[in-house]
Amino acid sequence: MVAYLHNQLRSFISPFLVSKFSKEYNESEALMKKSIETSISTILIGLNNKFDDKNLYDELMEYISNSEFYIDVKFEATKTLIINSSFNKEGCKPLNLIFSNKKDRISEMISNEIGVKSETASAILNFSAMFVFSYFKSQNQNFKSLQLLINDQKRIILSTVPEGIRLLLGVSTFEIIEEKSESSFASNIFSFFLG
Repeated sequence: MVAYLHNQLRSFISPFLVSKFSKEYNESEALMKKSIETSISTILIGLNNKFDDKNLYDELMEYISNSEFYIDVKFEATKTLIINSSFNKEGCKPLNLIFSNKKDRISEMISNEIGVKSETASAILNFSAMFVFSYFKSQNQNFKSLQLLINDQKRIILSTVPEGIRLLLGVSTFEIIEEKSESSFASNIFSFFLG
């Protein structure tokens, strides 16, 4: 895994894929791209919130490995070039596992925050779940290292999630400001001793 997981995942979202979704759901490409990026971040934070249950991650990986989406998806040269529409039916299970009863509210919040139709937000959230977990499966991503990676990059990931969604995920704006302050304080102390 590269240092910035969120950027690595976003790099697979090609302009061709954004354009394809834009035409299919009759949304602007800019809003479609933002919806995908927000959904990816939301899924990473949702997974982070469930890391106390290793069995859940194992269950997700088993489900993904047998999915039609995973069998057909191709990760090539840092771009997802080929996908099928099975995410519409297969994305619900992983979303229910990580968000429990909040899945529909999160989807609606993405619609409200980004400005896309409800059905678009729901479909893109399904796609993003299958995409993210298929990527982890294709990389044979270890649970413990993924847990450390997401936890280490949590603030960066959260900065790409709109406030309404953060609140639904149980993360307050205060927590983000607090983490930024601690990071800034540590950086200032370090600079002081080096200077």
